[in-house]
Amino acid sequence: MFKRAPLQESGILALDGEQVAFSVFRSKRRKRTIAFKMERDGSLRVLAPFSASLSSVTKILHKRAAWIARELADRKHALPENDFTDGAVFSYLGHTYTLRITQGGDAPRSSLLSPRVLRVHVPDETLSQDNLQQEVRLEILLWLKKRAKVKFKKRLDLWAERLGVRYKKLIVADPERRWGSCSVDNIIRLNWRLMMAPLPILDYVVAHELCHVRHKNHAPRFWSFLAQAMPDCQARRKTLRRLECGIIGKTPRNQA
Repeated sequence: MFKRAPLQESGILALDGEQVAFSVFRSKRRKRTIAFKMERDGSLRVLAPFSASLSSVTKILHKRAAWIARELADRKHALPENDFTDGAVFSYLGHTYTLRITQGGDAPRSSLLSPRVLRVHVPDETLSQDNLQQEVRLEILLWLKKRAKVKFKKRLDLWAERLGVRYKKLIVADPERRWGSCSVDNIIRLNWRLMMAPLPILDYVVAHELCHVRHKNHAPRFWSFLAQAMPDCQARRKTLRRLECGIIGKTPRNQA
């Protein structure tokens, strides 16, 4: 007797020595095509027709192995979810660090970056867990913004020279919906959250905004000017779109 495939089924995809979990969700409304997306935890969600077998889905996933590998690589650099507890992971310039929190003593509140560890000290030993997380969050944000001023200035000066343009000044901004902007009088604003992204992605936003010094819109001449200095700009742009700024819970979106 013919046995129907279940509406929901799970499997494991072996990919270059790495195991990727996937879940298949079948629907009678979906006639022929199979769609899939990468979840935040690195697993795959597959939307398939009611008649699709697990083996056929697995074969299709193997054909898209290159795409899956790129997505997994991006997830390793993805910006973390809100978590400011001891042992949480933290991203800085695309590298993952472990957050270590200490309390008490005479030392002032501070942050210190060491190999693979971000150490945050909070003097008050009497804080509740929630208040401690708020103190740690505040310290990390202040630390990031202070470093952003220095790093952004260096990258702006470097790319301004390469592009042959001059900007008026830099403002480290705090928008939720923009990575960066260039005003009509060439003031560059950059989102401090870019300090959590890999350096090539930070450089993409920097170069993008500097190109607006010469071209104030996104006409073909703008993209041509950017591509001359950064041939892989479109690949970096796609990676930027996939990054999530988890420290605030939203991903800035603009035309960068």
